[in-house]
Amino acid sequence: MSIAGGRGVLGVVITVLLALSAACGADGPRTALERGEAIYGANCAQCHGTDLAGTNRGPSLLDPIYGPAQLTDAEFADSIRNGVEQRLWEFGDMPANGAITDEQIDAILTFVRARQAGVPGA
Repeated sequence: MSIAGGRGVLGVVITVLLALSAACGADGPRTALERGEAIYGANCAQCHGTDLAGTNRGPSLLDPIYGPAQLTDAEFADSIRNGVEQRLWEFGDMPANGAITDEQIDAILTFVRARQAGVPGA
């Protein structure tokens, strides 16, 4: 392939990548709710369900005991960081996720609390 031909292909690749970046948002989801949903999906949904209704691996986060009246945001964040020993359910201990950042936890909380409150689109 000639240098000119290589530049043409590179130009097409760059154009496609720029178009995808603009379509998806170069920095990912744009709202806190969207970021929270994406981070939740990657870190929590496997056990708690994409709809927060739980699975055979973890309880529903829509249960009132996980709502803000029973579980503060600080307690929720601590549970994510440090894990939780089995108490009420028969799912076993929830493992710690020490790799998750405070910003990611805040985004997860934004998404989960919105879903718990029944916010449309959350």
